[in-house]
Amino acid sequence: MADEQGGTSVPTEGAPDLGWHPPGANPSAPGWYPSGSNPNEQAYWDGQHWTRRRHWSVNGWAEEDLATRAAPAAGAAAAPRLSANPYSSQPAHARPRSAPATVNLGILLMMVGAIALIYGSVGSWVRVTGSVGGVAILHVSVNGTDPGVSTLIGINGYATFVGGIVLLVFAGLAMTNDDFLLAILTAIVSAAVLVLAIYDMFRIVQKISLVTTSGGSNVSVGWGLITVLSAAVLIMVVSLVRLASR
Repeated sequence: MADEQGGTSVPTEGAPDLGWHPPGANPSAPGWYPSGSNPNEQAYWDGQHWTRRRHWSVNGWAEEDLATRAAPAAGAAAAPRLSANPYSSQPAHARPRSAPATVNLGILLMMVGAIALIYGSVGSWVRVTGSVGGVAILHVSVNGTDPGVSTLIGINGYATFVGGIVLLVFAGLAMTNDDFLLAILTAIVSAAVLVLAIYDMFRIVQKISLVTTSGGSNVSVGWGLITVLSAAVLIMVVSLVRLASR
């Protein structure tokens, strides 16, 4: 049952190790024994096993059955068996749960930014203002999807237009899917769109600076390209914040 060396008893092999016992205690006799250095923590030895545990509180002794306490742990370890038949009903907890649709500030800003990105990609990228005879004022705009933009800088607004659609889809998926991989993909696409927007703005400004205008004429960056760059920056910031908050 137990060996007594120097007046200190050790529980028998196979019994739960609840600590050392004070000198003179004999685990072969059923009874309550301190389970550690704190006398307010005790365990009951029935002659073969440690069966109960108790601790002292302001309301008296509070007891706990060790066998009952261990039962849930053993039951929790058993994994439910799933049927090989795909048409059979599966346990409720084995089915994937879809989260309800939620829209927070980050997702809302991403949706707004994606829509602005799409709208700005087909908007005015180059604006030309001139006058005729000093009286009539003319305004001419070159849209981002115009073939002339491709000739001018080698790329047009279709690239950012597609990027805006992809980001809008990702924002919709984020309403019901909080997957970390989706957040990473969103950040990657956001970075790619931002690089495109910066390149478009840089090349358009570079080309405009080389244009020689006569009196009363002016060539400037259109509102569409400004919207594209602003939306790309907003989406990139939102993507990084959502990624860092995980």
